[in-house]
Amino acid sequence: MTREPVATHRIAHISDTHFTAGGAFHEVLRPAASCSAALAVLEGSGIPIDALVHTGDVADAGEPDAYVAARAVVDEIVDRTHWPVLWAAGNHDVREAMSEHLLGEPASGAPLDRVIEVGGLRLVAVDTSIPGRVEGGLDPEQLERLRDVLAQPAEHGTVLVMHHAPVPVEITALQRLHLTGQDDLAEVLRGTDVRAILGGHLHYQTAALFAGVPVHVAPALAYGIRHTRPGGGVINIDGGRAAGLLSLYDDGRVGWSAVPVDPVPVIGSAPEHLFDSMGVDVER
Repeated sequence: MTREPVATHRIAHISDTHFTAGGAFHEVLRPAASCSAALAVLEGSGIPIDALVHTGDVADAGEPDAYVAARAVVDEIVDRTHWPVLWAAGNHDVREAMSEHLLGEPASGAPLDRVIEVGGLRLVAVDTSIPGRVEGGLDPEQLERLRDVLAQPAEHGTVLVMHHAPVPVEITALQRLHLTGQDDLAEVLRGTDVRAILGGHLHYQTAALFAGVPVHVAPALAYGIRHTRPGGGVINIDGGRAAGLLSLYDDGRVGWSAVPVDPVPVIGSAPEHLFDSMGVDVER
C-alpha cells in the first residue's frame, strides 16, 4: 500500500495587500481588514504553520504610515503564533520606507534581499522591484548573491520568495508587468536545492514550472483580477481573496493550496451514506 507523504514544513503565503496611509484603497477597499481576515483564517485553520511570507506590494504607494499599518496587523497575529515572517518587495513598494518602517532597519535604497531558515528549510526573498517601473528583474549583483546562497544546499531545500514570478502572463494587458531576465535566473537555479517559488503581482492565482521548479502565484488580498478574458482588458473584482499554503513533504514533493478568505456559504452537509463505503470520516 502506498504511503501518504508527511509534510515537514508548511509556509503560509499572502500577497498584494496594498496598504495605504489613509486606510482605504480606491476609497472603497480596506487593506488592513482584508489582511487581518486572511491571517485570522490561517491562524484559526488548525494547520501547523512554520512561517509566513508576503510576496510584495505590501503598500500601494510606499508611504511610511502604510508600512506601519501593515506591521501592526501582522504583529498582532505573530505575537500569538510566533511565526517567522519574510517580506518581499513589489513594484508598488518603496525600498527606503519599507526597510525602515516595516523591517525595522536603517532606510536603504538597496535591493531588499533576505534569507531566513526555518527548521532546516531555507527561505530566500529576492527583490524583483525596479524603482519607477512595473516590470521586474534581478541585477547581476543580485544573481551572483543568489548563486552564492544556493551553492550550499539546505537540509530541507530552499523556497524562493519574489514578487514578479517567472510564469506566463495569460492576460494580454498585464504582459508588460512580467519578470525580465528569466533566462539568467533559470541558469542560476538549475541544479540547486530550490524546491518551489512563491510569487504575487498578477492579482490572480496561477502556477507553472520554471527551470524544473514549481511556481505558485497567490491572488491579491487587496482586490482580484478576473482571469476569464485573457485577450481583453483588465477586469478588477472585489472578492475571491485567498491566502496560500505551501506544503513540503518528506518524499520531496511540494503542494500549494488556496485558503479562501472571503466568506464562502456552506450549502449543506454531505449525505451520510455518500462516503461511508469509502471509509471516509465526514464531520456532521
